[in-house]
Amino acid sequence: MKELIVVGAGPAGLMAAAKAAEYGARVTLLEKKARVGRKLSITGNGRCNLTTSVDGNDLIKGFPGNGRFLYSAFHEFSNTDLINFFHKRGLQTKVERGNRVFPVADKAEDVVKILYNNAQKAGAEILLSTAV
Repeated sequence: MKELIVVGAGPAGLMAAAKAAEYGARVTLLEKKARVGRKLSITGNGRCNLTTSVDGNDLIKGFPGNGRFLYSAFHEFSNTDLINFFHKRGLQTKVERGNRVFPVADKAEDVVKILYNNAQKAGAEILLSTAV
């Protein structure tokens, strides 16, 4: 079994830890703060702008210069995939002006809870107040 340490329990760290654990790795997620997703919980004035509803190809076309390098990342896990990820875990979303996607309840903390629970359910060990 592979062993993996993920540093930082923000959205990327929580998603990475969950995915690695789903693939069979023994994952330890280290967070220096006393809680996960601290910065995420205050984004958008506590509402959390999850993503955009704009099609990924349109986003790439609108990227200054040459956005072709974004194709692989945007097609591996798209904004639609992210929205579906949250819907499958019970978070309903809404689209507001500027194509911004928010939780219907306008609570960023709901997003943090889903990411945290997803990592735990996948089997990641999460250590808080642990500096690297």
